[in-house]
Amino acid sequence: MPTTTTEFRVRTGVLAAVSYVVFFLASLVLPGLLGQNRGASIVTPYPTNSEVAAYLAATSHSGLPIAAFCQAVSGLALLVFAGWSAAYLHRLGRDAHAALARSAGTAAAVFLLLSASIQWILSLPGITDNLAVYRAVTDLSFSTGAAVQIAATGLLTAAVSTGARGLPKWLAWFGLGVAALSVLSMLSLLAKGFSPFLPIGRYLGMAWFLGLAVFLPRRAGRYPANR
Repeated sequence: MPTTTTEFRVRTGVLAAVSYVVFFLASLVLPGLLGQNRGASIVTPYPTNSEVAAYLAATSHSGLPIAAFCQAVSGLALLVFAGWSAAYLHRLGRDAHAALARSAGTAAAVFLLLSASIQWILSLPGITDNLAVYRAVTDLSFSTGAAVQIAATGLLTAAVSTGARGLPKWLAWFGLGVAALSVLSMLSLLAKGFSPFLPIGRYLGMAWFLGLAVFLPRRAGRYPANR
């Protein structure tokens, strides 16, 4: 059990950061382990109709929507982290950073929750019978959970990296680099050629979240709040 208010606050941020990463990765891994996708690739807006039809033929759409559930939990964890990071930065007197962390983090969490909710629709009976409807729903889920969500998470990363005290310099610079790559993922809305920024921004961002979870408990208590 935490013995001080500072410990409780830090552990809350660490738990939220780790949960965001773990549950998002679980949303990608568990469907395969449960045999729901049978090794098929995740559908994006880029394949042809014939490729999507082949994906549907190789995919099981019965059972629990485990991917949607895990991604929704990930979104809720990110929402908690957004509120925690804003409060943490505010206590340090970094009001501008706190405002950016709250707004960007909340937007990122909402987009992730929206994407998860749309994924749940894909689990409903008969949704795969109409290819056009299925593609429209998957495209909407992808658009809400990809470029805009990744870019917003990158802004949250930038706010914490530049506003928090005591983080290793390499982690702060890494966070700024992640933020830049994440914002560049918005270019994927213009052309498919920019789509590699999507996984780069997302997974490097998750590495930053885990790095923060490791180093924050060691450093946060050394720097008293300004207010």
